[in-house]
Amino acid sequence: MGIRQFTKYGYACLDQARAIETGYNVIFELKGQGQSANKKSANVPDDCFLESIEFELSLIAASDTITMFLARDSAGKNPITSDALSGATQTVTLSAGASTTGGVIFTIGKDYHFDTTTTNATSGSLYLAVKANAACQADQIRLNWRS
Repeated sequence: MGIRQFTKYGYACLDQARAIETGYNVIFELKGQGQSANKKSANVPDDCFLESIEFELSLIAASDTITMFLARDSAGKNPITSDALSGATQTVTLSAGASTTGGVIFTIGKDYHFDTTTTNATSGSLYLAVKANAACQADQIRLNWRS
């Protein structure tokens, strides 16, 4: 058997813009959105490589920070990444010529395998716990994967 290569690339995203608060009080579901907000968003494969996650933000300032972790479950009790590791907090990069819009990007670089025994887990979805040092809005979040 030869080396298997990635043959599919895609991203999973939010279904709509969401507020980001200063504490982890919301878990966002990242999945394929079909005919809703983002028609190219696809379900997270049960076995894939999680490349990165991109945030498009508004209501922000240049010094604002975003901290996040990915979880297998909608309660955030089974993390895939840690909010304590280097790189889990990023400072916002403002859009060119803007003062209240911009974004952040996090490198994940991790294999993911869906576990049917995890409570509150859904095939095709991963969950994002996110907080900011000052409340802002996530206009879009894209989790990039390949399988």
